[in-house]
Amino acid sequence: MIEVSIIDCSRYVGLITRLMPSAVSLEGAEVHMVTECDGDFPVGEYLVVESGRVKYLARVAESRVEDIYSIAKTPVLSLEQELAMGVRYIPRFIGLQLVSECVNGECRPPSTPPSIHSRVRLPEAGEVAAMLSLPRDGVLLGALALPSGVEVTGNEVKLPIEALRHHVLVVGTTGSGKTTLLKNMALDLVKNWGKATVIALDTVGHYHHLLLDGVNLRVIVPVTRGMLRRAGGVKDFVRCLVRGYVNEAFRNFGIDVRKVRYRYVGRRRRKDGLTIVREVHLEFLEPRWGAGVTLIPFALSTRDVLLRVHEITGMLTEQARMFYRRVIEEVRRRSRGALTFRGIFNFLTSPSDTAARDRVLLNYEVISRDLGVHTSTLENIIRTMLAMDESGIVDVEGGGVKVVEPDYRLVLKPGYVVVHLPGVKPMVQRIVVYRVLDRVYGFMGPEHLRDRGRVAVVLIDEAHLFFPQARSEDERSMLEVHLTRLTRLGRGRGIAVVFATHTPDDLNDAVLQLTNTKIILRSDEKVLERLGVPSTERRFLTTALTGLAHVRSFAYRYPLYVRVKAMAHHVG
Repeated sequence: MIEVSIIDCSRYVGLITRLMPSAVSLEGAEVHMVTECDGDFPVGEYLVVESGRVKYLARVAESRVEDIYSIAKTPVLSLEQELAMGVRYIPRFIGLQLVSECVNGECRPPSTPPSIHSRVRLPEAGEVAAMLSLPRDGVLLGALALPSGVEVTGNEVKLPIEALRHHVLVVGTTGSGKTTLLKNMALDLVKNWGKATVIALDTVGHYHHLLLDGVNLRVIVPVTRGMLRRAGGVKDFVRCLVRGYVNEAFRNFGIDVRKVRYRYVGRRRRKDGLTIVREVHLEFLEPRWGAGVTLIPFALSTRDVLLRVHEITGMLTEQARMFYRRVIEEVRRRSRGALTFRGIFNFLTSPSDTAARDRVLLNYEVISRDLGVHTSTLENIIRTMLAMDESGIVDVEGGGVKVVEPDYRLVLKPGYVVVHLPGVKPMVQRIVVYRVLDRVYGFMGPEHLRDRGRVAVVLIDEAHLFFPQARSEDERSMLEVHLTRLTRLGRGRGIAVVFATHTPDDLNDAVLQLTNTKIILRSDEKVLERLGVPSTERRFLTTALTGLAHVRSFAYRYPLYVRVKAMAHHVG
């Protein structure tokens, strides 16, 4: 028999009571603790129940405070009577949800209830993580926490690399901590996983600040023809590139950069005298951050993307996709000009040598007649050619400079890569992102085959910008190509994707199906309901503290609360 005197509240806080039933069923496991110890016992707090050689991990599900008059159902006829009756507390009853049952360090879901009068105590440091069977290795998400945001001391939550490769969705309102979490993950991967390439798609400028944590950056910078027109030569182009980058990534965030030294690596072509600028190396002198930046100018050429134009625009109709290659072959055969997007557009919309019904036909009308294709199909191709040309990201040369695609073998080697997208038009952003993701997929095939430890982790903040709900069947087909390759097929190539958004309603539905780990920060009630968060948890997450996340993953036996704190330098 247990002596009540041993419940001194310094270690043990209560006993499993006989006054209420202890029940373990297929639906759940519930017991009740009686206590006279001071303390709040907040909902969600972890406690340990000792029952002989068996230990149970329990969470506080309900806390009841009553006095003796309440138990006796003594009527209160007036406010004066209520106040005149002295409050006489009885022991408090705490409803506990059993989470796991452990014998000799082996933990499993509860299958039997603890015995009556089993002692209940506070957990020791690290004990909760062990009883939850949390992974010991992986990318650090944060500290185990209660729904209130209070940390469970000494218990870290890590996401195994294998779970990361099954992809992650992070959802939360603006300011809830999404970017902080993604930057923490990037820093952990770069610092502690030497075989990882981390690629951050950055539309705002937040992801460059890992430089202040001693991380070297490789930055892909899209360059358009308009940018070259403002430069008066190679040196002026490089100077403008550096100035624009430093302003957008640092000074606009209030980070004082006073002195930067830079040099560029380029090659002058004999045939046309143009200089291809491959890299620009930046060294920060005031202040000194112990790391550097390599800017990598990025542009496309018609030759490289002409036959894959739908994959980077989603503009071609199904009919146009069927005949697109034939049309391009006809243009190549009939045209004498350069086969660029502008050249193809000009040729298709120019008068031909053929007349019909007393008017000269345009070249696209002749091709439409000869191939037996409706003119609207050719007009769709023409609009796509014009859009690609007017994006300005294709065939970028001028002022003695030519910008091309980078050598991805160098860009995607282990380390940290940022795709710099602030100030870039939305269409150009999507073209650049889809092309880079396609190159990541191609690069990681042989790379992962040579070394199974190699991983590429793609961080897609504002994911709804690049993988939105499709507005048409043609756009849907394009998005499905990218999502299928990147996630389903990419997993076998060591590719992991972390999607983050504050508007999941605008995010492609396939993303929700393809992500096996959901990390949910402060969100609206409707968002939480759509993501399958139980109603019992929603009240905490609608008003959660910044950085408090509810995590569901096959890597964990139970959903967890995690407190995310900034480890990487973060501004904004």
